[in-house]
Formats: sequence, C-alpha cells, structure tokens
Amino acid sequence: MECNAFIGSDVNGISNLFMKSFAGVIRWLSLIIVVLCSFQCKKEKQPLNITLYDKPLSVIQSYVNGKWDFQYAYGGITPIKYPAKHKSYMVLQNDRIILGNDSLGVVVDTTIIWKRDKDVFNDSTYLLTYTYTAGYAFPYAYVVSRIFNDTLELIDNASDPLYYYYVQSH
Repeated sequence: MECNAFIGSDVNGISNLFMKSFAGVIRWLSLIIVVLCSFQCKKEKQPLNITLYDKPLSVIQSYVNGKWDFQYAYGGITPIKYPAKHKSYMVLQNDRIILGNDSLGVVVDTTIIWKRDKDVFNDSTYLLTYTYTAGYAFPYAYVVSRIFNDTLELIDNASDPLYYYYVQSH
C-alpha cells in the first residue's frame, strides 16, 4: 500500500510539473503572437474631427495649412447644394490664399488678413478674410468652422451663408 501511495504521489507531481510547464509555454506563445501581430497589423488612420472657430490663430493655421480640394457648397437664401466643378482647389499658407481649378489655373493669389471679430453666429473668432478686386469689391470673410471626417468646413460670414466643404489633397 505504501508503494502505491508513493507511485500515486509521484504521478501527481509529474502531472503538476507538466501542467505548469505547459501553461508557461502557452503564455510565451501568446506573448510572441501579440508582439508579432503588433508589428504586422496596420492601424487604420482615424478621421480628423476638431472644432476650429474657438481655437487660437496658431492652432487654426496649423490645421488648415496645405492644399484642399473643393467638394461642394451648401446654403444660401434657398439652400442648394453647389457641386465642385473643374477640380477647384484652395491652398492656405499661414497668411496666403491661392484659389484655382484645372480649367482656369490660379484665379486668386493674395494675402489673408486674419481678423479677430464677431462672426455671423455672434461668436468671437478669427475670420479668414481677403480681397479679390477682380471678382468682388468687398473683402471675402469666412469662419474657419471645423474639420470633421477630414473635411474642412468654411462658412461665409454673412446672413444666409454658404457652407464650403474641402478635403485635403494627398
């Protein structure tokens, strides 16, 4: 009887040792798989979503600098959607704005005057203003509203405004 007890306890010891080493191997394999997957898997870029009208000028400029492709405008007295034509684009470079399209080339190339003022919604913000004397005698003024799902929204600083939507060029 003592012999069987000895064999039984030895078998239990071997079984416990095997289970502990097996669990260790599983832990190591799991760690290796996680590490390898982190190097192999590409994370999808999250779309940019930020409100800009309430930010300092340096923040606004840092987000909007670059080339933007016009998508459409919406609004006015009778809200209508105005689709993009001729691959229109806008380039913003701190204090410079360039507007153009593939049909006419560069149409506007002028200086931006960033003006801290009340907008049409009575918010205090920096307005993107510029003068284009060949097209309109008064300065253009836009509220740099936000970027949502990587789309820049500019709003006419006027009653019954048009909302302009741009996506960044790549």
